[in-house]
Amino acid sequence: MTGSMRKNERGIALIVVMLLTIAVAALAAAAIFLTSGVTLVSKGHERQEELRNAADAGIELGRSALNGNPALFPDTGYRALFVNQPVLDANGATVSGVTRSVYYGPTGSATGQYGIFGSVVSVIQDASGAVVVRRGELAQESFAKFAYYTDSEGSGICFGNGDNIFGPVHTNDDMCIYSSGARFRSTVEVSGTITGVGYGTFDQGYTERGAIIPLPSTADLAKLNTYATAGGMAYTPPTGGTVSSSQARMRIEFVALDLDGDGRVTGPDEGFYRVYQDTGTANPWYVIANRIANANTSENCGHYHGTVFYTANRHRYGAGFAPGHSGTAPPSSGAANEALSSTATGALRCYPGGDEHLFVATTGAPSPRNTFVAADSFGQWVRYTTTPSAQVIAALANPASANGDRIVDTTLANRTLLAQYLWPLSRSFNPNSKGVIYVNGKVALSGVLNAKLTVAASDNVTIIGDLKYAIAPGSTPCLSANILGLLSPDSIFMADNAVLAPWDYTQGTSNTCSGSSCRTYKLASDETLQGVILSLMSYTVENYSTGATSAEPCSGTSTGRGCLYLTGGIIQQTRGAVGTTSGSGYVKRYAYDQCAYQTPPPYFPTTGRFARNRYYEIDPVGFNVATFFASLRPNT
Repeated sequence: MTGSMRKNERGIALIVVMLLTIAVAALAAAAIFLTSGVTLVSKGHERQEELRNAADAGIELGRSALNGNPALFPDTGYRALFVNQPVLDANGATVSGVTRSVYYGPTGSATGQYGIFGSVVSVIQDASGAVVVRRGELAQESFAKFAYYTDSEGSGICFGNGDNIFGPVHTNDDMCIYSSGARFRSTVEVSGTITGVGYGTFDQGYTERGAIIPLPSTADLAKLNTYATAGGMAYTPPTGGTVSSSQARMRIEFVALDLDGDGRVTGPDEGFYRVYQDTGTANPWYVIANRIANANTSENCGHYHGTVFYTANRHRYGAGFAPGHSGTAPPSSGAANEALSSTATGALRCYPGGDEHLFVATTGAPSPRNTFVAADSFGQWVRYTTTPSAQVIAALANPASANGDRIVDTTLANRTLLAQYLWPLSRSFNPNSKGVIYVNGKVALSGVLNAKLTVAASDNVTIIGDLKYAIAPGSTPCLSANILGLLSPDSIFMADNAVLAPWDYTQGTSNTCSGSSCRTYKLASDETLQGVILSLMSYTVENYSTGATSAEPCSGTSTGRGCLYLTGGIIQQTRGAVGTTSGSGYVKRYAYDQCAYQTPPPYFPTTGRFARNRYYEIDPVGFNVATFFASLRPNT
């Protein structure tokens, strides 16, 4: 090898060494740069996490301050709990240039079906504005969750006789159980103690000396008038007149129509109701079919001849009907003054005033027939529109639209008239509906409901017949189920006729009967009440202890006035009487509607306790607290 070649090799080797040295140096520099960058990123991440934790802490401070005190929430808008509060780091040191503000306000779902929600918003800001925004949504527990609730148990009323309660039970008082026993399928909490606890079966245990849960105030219930008014569903019945303390001069009957002709009344737009009120002299026996001293002369009670219903008054007086009432003596009735008795043909029963059954047309085919009358001498229906939907008119002829045993005139003229007095419950027909009816006074209720609805009154509520859902409880997922809430600052009654108290139409003012002379006011000896009722006084049965005790058996029980099938819940200030151990009143048959727990009736009162919390991160860019709460305002 020549010397020249060796010099070239040494040169190449030197260049390689230099390049390697440069590469190592570059790698070292890159490593130093990357390490520095990771440190900066890490510190930035830690700061972001620290600020997020500070925001979450603000939410918890807000939740703690607000929990159990819904009165702090404004009706609309928002309030500030803290403004520009210093932010502390994990070591308790103040974070320079950063503050926290906490706001709260009412928020809710777009449909207004899920009670009241409250939101707490925690905003972390620096000199540039909001840098972290976190929202905590606080869902308040609804009173509709309870199968049974009382503030005071009262005296002399206990669970027993095989009572079977399926949903949560709560009382702010002591509770007692008879030796005849009762079973509680869900949670039981009493603020006092349980007497006779050994007679009870508690599937999920029980708690004594538990929390106090206060009822809402009268003012809270009155707020529902705002929602009802917005939907055109607020009413004021007549005042004055000589009536009993529980007498309603307005009644609401729920009606479900088969709009699409599919043979069912369960469609989302197939719920309606109608409103009847008396005029002139108040007549308790007529407006709500309350029994009178001589039921065999009443305008409400009667029986069928063939497919036509004739009232007792028409039987007794033949063609001499009361003013405003038309008709003929019953065909093939024999004597014109035939009284209602155990020998009368057809079904003996009573109907509330204004019902189609009470009016007999003398013209048209077939004749005579029961027909709709917009007004009579004692009262009138409240009209919804003079131009009813053709779909509603057509639906009234569909067999599935018949309400119970209704056999009435379905001619086009009669349907066109009747359709004017049907008020829609769905937003398809009434986009302003909030799912709330409010009555400024007393009201009576009955019928078949197809909707999610709350009915509130400023006075007492009387249930004058079955209240049923078109969609039976438990038959469909809760989001598409029917649900009814009843609210009253006064008492909620079941009327005399709904009690099904045995009554002898042939015995004048006598309250006693025996054997075949005992009659009820409806075809079945049972009563159905589907819904959640809340009374700031009591839920009770009128004259529950009056009358025969053995004429209406219930599911193997030989005494009583029939079965009360209650699906939903009872919430009341003081426990009212429904039945007695001696057989007076109803034999109670309870069930539970899970949908009342999951999707309570619209705007149904809440207990003030927060049932669950959900958290959301909000984009801080351009955040404005007023705009944010406005976008989340409850559906009003």
